[in-house]
Amino acid sequence: MANLKLDVCEITFNFCVIIYNTLVLTSSVKAIINVSVMKNQLLIPSGILIGILSITGCRENSTNSASISPVETSNPTATATPISQASPIAAENSPTTPPEKTASQKLAPGTYCYTAKTEIIDADAEIIINPKNQVSGTVEATIHNESVGYYTSYNQTLKGTLAGNKAKLNIVTKIEYDTQNAQETWTITESSLNTQRQAFKRVDCQTLRNDDSANNDNPAIKPVRVNFDRGSTSTIIKNAVVRGTRDTYLLGAKKGQQMNLTITSLENNAVFDVVSPNGKTLKQEVENWSGKLPANGDYQIVVGGTRGNASYELNVEIK
Repeated sequence: MANLKLDVCEITFNFCVIIYNTLVLTSSVKAIINVSVMKNQLLIPSGILIGILSITGCRENSTNSASISPVETSNPTATATPISQASPIAAENSPTTPPEKTASQKLAPGTYCYTAKTEIIDADAEIIINPKNQVSGTVEATIHNESVGYYTSYNQTLKGTLAGNKAKLNIVTKIEYDTQNAQETWTITESSLNTQRQAFKRVDCQTLRNDDSANNDNPAIKPVRVNFDRGSTSTIIKNAVVRGTRDTYLLGAKKGQQMNLTITSLENNAVFDVVSPNGKTLKQEVENWSGKLPANGDYQIVVGGTRGNASYELNVEIK
């Protein structure tokens, strides 16, 4: 019905245009209009008015016809396939590739061990990460710079939290008789540890523990016998003990004699034990000792470091 109404309007409109052009262009008609203006003064205005109304009506019908025709009739074809429906197909056709580990990816909970060995530093670190990304651990290190005659050792305990590969840590460092507290950010990955001052590489924790155990199970190289120069009752022994090992000296003496021992070290980190011939420990982990000997035989003087390697001088005297 809407299309039929539109066709009628178009026919009426075209008819009105023909009449108007005929009235304007035909001179004979103009003359008749001028002569009969009084008699038919309403004829022309009425015709024009009818034409205008017809045109207006057709315009309105054309608009209404356009609004009556639903827009949706042409749209479903364009919108029938949502974009989201195409994505699974692409995902199925493309191979699934596991994400590569990046430097900022956080570590899985566990224990990680690292080591740093250069001409100057020898350090081991053990880092423990729990499921809540809390970090704890220890670092033990010795620094020995022979070119400048410098030696020191230190150990660190650390606690903090891990975000990505960045660990914000509270660190307690004990070096000689000094204790230092600091807050630092370390970078921890599966293959390396960076403390801002030193780069470590990862090692197997069991291997690291086996190395330490081997050093502890073999505390000394073959014991060294102490001899005095003729006419002397004392001597000075200069040596260095490696971290985790012991230097053992044998000194023959008689019951009732006085033994005087003193040890000095650059970092004050060397001590000794005194063991009697029957295996009884007379003194343990001291820097100075004097005492009367309880029996005849070989006394052991066992020297070790309290923190890492220790360069020392041991003064031994028998009276």
